[in-house]
Amino acid sequence: MPLSTPYVAARSTDKGPRKAELTVEFAAKGPRLAYKHTRPGDRDSHGNLWVRMAEDGGPGRVLYDSMHPNRQRVCMERMLCQICAEPADRDRLGWLFIDWRREDSPPTWPEKSITSMPPLCAEHVRVSLSQCPFLRRAEHAVVRVRKPHLYGVSGTLYRLTDAGWLASDSDVLFPYSKPRHPGLLASRLHRELRGVTVVNLP
Repeated sequence: MPLSTPYVAARSTDKGPRKAELTVEFAAKGPRLAYKHTRPGDRDSHGNLWVRMAEDGGPGRVLYDSMHPNRQRVCMERMLCQICAEPADRDRLGWLFIDWRREDSPPTWPEKSITSMPPLCAEHVRVSLSQCPFLRRAEHAVVRVRKPHLYGVSGTLYRLTDAGWLASDSDVLFPYSKPRHPGLLASRLHRELRGVTVVNLP
């Protein structure tokens, strides 16, 4: 079976914003990270600034272990399959996800697991399990989720210095329940899986 190209997969030619594109914006709550030339959709409904991605010289090589920030966000917001971008599968037990146990997984795993992996349709859950080398070696579960609550965003954290914004940390997770960080450049949207039922393959 030929490898499927996941809709959310990044490519080798994807390029994030240059430092020169970033600036300081003075908002009601103080200075915050912003783009010099703003566009609709730069920020989500919580005020988080999202990374912009551009292709540099063609489609490039598929990076199966990395996700394109904008496509990941679309799938998580709209509950679309991460492989085909069609509506994810849902029945009386909830939405269809694959989740795996991580070092920071809660003791109740997979209940209350926090994931950045969008849901799947029934067809592509099998494809993912058969083709993804990571899933073949990791403890994972196919689950139905009644309440996949939007939890927060993660991304690169910038701090403001005399020379401008300086990247200080990467892959930092900020829950929506906490104040938004003014220096965060978001690249992934996360959901908390509640009301989880482990199921057999559909």
